Amino acid sequence: MRFYFSLIFSLLISLSFSQNLFRENCNKLFPNNKHLQIQKLEAKQDSLKWANDSLLIELADAKTNVAHLSTENEKLKDEIDLEKHNSLNAHTSLNSKVANLEDSINRIRFPIVSCKEEQIVKKGLVEPIIVNTCSWRHIQLIETGTPDFKNRYSWKTELFQFRNDSLVGISNADLFKADKINELEKMINERLAEDFISLKTSDPECFGRKQKYTNHKLKDMRITFNENSDIVFEIQYALSDACFAVNSASTGFKIAEIKSLLAD
Repeated sequence: MRFYFSLIFSLLISLSFSQNLFRENCNKLFPNNKHLQIQKLEAKQDSLKWANDSLLIELADAKTNVAHLSTENEKLKDEIDLEKHNSLNAHTSLNSKVANLEDSINRIRFPIVSCKEEQIVKKGLVEPIIVNTCSWRHIQLIETGTPDFKNRYSWKTELFQFRNDSLVGISNADLFKADKINELEKMINERLAEDFISLKTSDPECFGRKQKYTNHKLKDMRITFNENSDIVFEIQYALSDACFAVNSASTGFKIAEIKSLLAD
């Protein structure tokens, strides 16, 4: 019985081996047979399925990376917009502070006058000629005092303005706003009229013939500056040589006080 089963098992193995051998030989002899083509197609299908699965995984990873990059890009964009906004605010604030600082500096600097004195010794004169040069903003004033044979000084003033790095001669009226000159003249003459009453009382010999004060125009006045930030207006009474000491009168204002009258 055992022999019988062994024989049958041997026959089956032999038959299976023969079939495989036969199939291999057929595949070699007939490479385009249907069975072999099916096997190749199945192998290609498996390969394509694996490649497709791999591509799907890579695509999913790519989508995840794209979403992450998109989120990071939005964050970066928001940060840039915020930085731009902060930078604009800082720039605006800085400009405002600079403007305020410039205004403060201009207010402080506006009335400042600087002066220097020069003495010129001239042959034939006991006393020197005195030249005072005063600078205020873009204005330069040159005041020259010349002594006579009695060493009494007569003064002459010249006004200049810096224009394109050059000094150009100007008139008294150029220092002030045109529509404010009448107001300025009224202020000056009111003060000088009060002084005239005092002079007429204290020195009747020189002022006895003058019945009243005569208003003066700005163009006929002599203007000077000083380092106390004053602007001074001087007039002449046309008195005799004997009254030389009281022949002139002056009144002054702080530059800051009459800022609204001064030309820009």
